[in-house]
Amino acid sequence: MKGLMKTRPAPGASLQSMEIPTPGPDEVLLKVRATSICGTDLHIYNWDTWAQSSIRPPLVFGHEFGGEVIDVGRNVRTLRPGDLVSVESHVPCGSCHQCTHGMRHICDKVQIIGIDRAGCFADFVAIPEVCAWKNSVPLAPEIASIMEPLGNAVHAVSAANVRGKSVAVFGCGPTGLFAISVARAHEAAKILAVDINPKRLNLARSAGAHILYDGAAQDLVSQIREESGGYGVDVTLEMSGSPKAIPSGLRCLKNGGTFVAFGIPSRPVELDFANDVILKGRTILGVVGRLMFETWEEMQRLLDSGKLDPAPIITHRFPLAEFEKAFSVLQSGEAGKVVLIP
Repeated sequence: MKGLMKTRPAPGASLQSMEIPTPGPDEVLLKVRATSICGTDLHIYNWDTWAQSSIRPPLVFGHEFGGEVIDVGRNVRTLRPGDLVSVESHVPCGSCHQCTHGMRHICDKVQIIGIDRAGCFADFVAIPEVCAWKNSVPLAPEIASIMEPLGNAVHAVSAANVRGKSVAVFGCGPTGLFAISVARAHEAAKILAVDINPKRLNLARSAGAHILYDGAAQDLVSQIREESGGYGVDVTLEMSGSPKAIPSGLRCLKNGGTFVAFGIPSRPVELDFANDVILKGRTILGVVGRLMFETWEEMQRLLDSGKLDPAPIITHRFPLAEFEKAFSVLQSGEAGKVVLIP
């Protein structure tokens, strides 16, 4: 088979020939039907500081995908060849405190597909049975491939209980765009989108945002508070990780509001904890990954009901062999979600 591999500790990647993996006793072998590129994959491709500290080449990377079950290990009971699945990228150990108390998504010993073990930018990949989500209805392969990042948005929005509330979404990258669509599906009263990229703001409107804001505006917080009756919004979904956006997202909240922290900052962020959090009675929720599998169940309900259609957020599709074009488009900031087809 072919696989996109990080062969050496340097920028770039190359398409390599390799053996098709054999599934272990508790694993399934998937034929990858579609895979999408995450910001984490861009870090690996560019070989930035995070990648240098986290990735050990050679490695096939990529962790967002959908596929068809081709073969199963001897202990597998819930899947069979021909099943179409999406994949949970977090591989839990199953025995730590978190795993045994309903928090497998923050397992103490978690491994991540495409980071700690072979990933999905390939024709085939073997994964643990526990990580395969059997889709309840046939999904287009590209939609199956984005279920993992879409689940991030479903988790973030669900944690904030946005129904009937005003919501500011900071950062209109793919997961922020998904969050806008999910907030709309969860019947948020008003959705405000914030970004510094005009093209992504246009995508935010198509995703369901009611009002768009330039994140570089000096009076951004004042604008948002004025739009919210002078009190501020009920919920901020911080999806960018920008060190400038995080304090702004806190300050545009009303007293008693909820701040969902999802975006990962590139460096430590200083906050006025007394005045922006404690004395305002605001709640900060750190959200990572997807609840296994409550988030997946909620996501499937939204898709099956027709309340959620993430397809417009997919802006580019490439054959896996054209990965250089795909990463270039993503790097430019001009894209929503980019899908690769092996």
